[in-house]
Amino acid sequence: MNAVAVFHRDHTDYLSAVAAAWGAERPVFLGNPQWGPEEMAAAARLIPAGTDVVGAELTPTGPAPADWPASGRGHTMIPTGGTGGTVKFAVHDARSLAAAVRALGDFLVARGLSPTLHGTTLTPPWHVSGLMPFVRAAVTGGRHVVLDGRFPADAPLPAVKLPTDGTRIASLVPAQLLRVLAHPDGEAWLKRFHVILLGGSSVPPACLREIRDRRLPVFLTYGMTETAAACAVCPPETIWKNQPPRGVPLPSVYFALAGDILTVTTPALAQAMWPNEVLSQNSYLTQDRAELGADGTVRILGRADRVIVSGGEKIDPSRVESVLAAAATTHVLGLPDPQWGERVVALVVGMAELEPALRRLAERLEPAARPKQYVFVAALPTDARGKLDRAAAQRLINA
Repeated sequence: MNAVAVFHRDHTDYLSAVAAAWGAERPVFLGNPQWGPEEMAAAARLIPAGTDVVGAELTPTGPAPADWPASGRGHTMIPTGGTGGTVKFAVHDARSLAAAVRALGDFLVARGLSPTLHGTTLTPPWHVSGLMPFVRAAVTGGRHVVLDGRFPADAPLPAVKLPTDGTRIASLVPAQLLRVLAHPDGEAWLKRFHVILLGGSSVPPACLREIRDRRLPVFLTYGMTETAAACAVCPPETIWKNQPPRGVPLPSVYFALAGDILTVTTPALAQAMWPNEVLSQNSYLTQDRAELGADGTVRILGRADRVIVSGGEKIDPSRVESVLAAAATTHVLGLPDPQWGERVVALVVGMAELEPALRRLAERLEPAARPKQYVFVAALPTDARGKLDRAAAQRLINA
């Protein structure tokens, strides 16, 4: 029996195909139907030859273990990355996915909520954020629905047909939450859920204000594909009190630092990166710079791989963004510069009239960290997970 690679564009069809593969204990690769030609070619080189592909025209040519697919029985390969032709799959199984469900469920039960988790897929199911609502419902005996998460302004918000018992959970990214709140009944719609898991990109100040002022049941999450989504959450009361967001590790999750880089220990960790990069089950070294509190909470400081080196000075773009946040939402990145190696550039959500205020705020920073260029846009480009599309951001700056 061969493995299966799923590429359906329809989210319901996609999850049905995944469930069928799980039911037959077939290894399943979650493909992203929105990948471009480079990513599709990279996926074809990774997915083993002979794999049954559904939902796309793709001929896999990748290698496989000698005892494949028996060695991958019940394994789920979830994509991570995918920018510029770089495709990787984190290898999960029923044990790691169930461990992620238990960790979140135990946390919510300790807060007085039901252990039965009703899930709503509002983001693409080929991303871990769209897959896990389906898994949580299946593991805990809850109900699951697929809804249109685009929330167009000229259409009513989708009906939420979930039982009144149990814990109703929605997983959103910040842009989705703001689109919902643009509807007259958006606040009431959101409050139909006991828990709103808000992940993806960093949360803009305007979004935090809406959560605080409307007292929305939003839990900010920290997690990744390798940890089967959330491994830490910031509870809503922290935001309601206008306190700096900090993540509380879920039960069975432990954080430590290697220098200033966060390591995670969790039974929900993937076994490997396909095809043969085994992950240490003792601790997983992330690419996130972090600060740990004495109470075990975590504050993410930014990606280690985002550091800009300009004129020999190392610059943390998240620190620059934090200073500029008083005037606007920004994304700061480094672009090649013949004199300095890299120059600091700020992509700003807003009009050009903001530039004087931004420059005044930037005077708080050391000269090397002050943006040399401000580019104004209507919105930051994001992917379906709500994470910033860095390639698209660079194209906007170079336009």
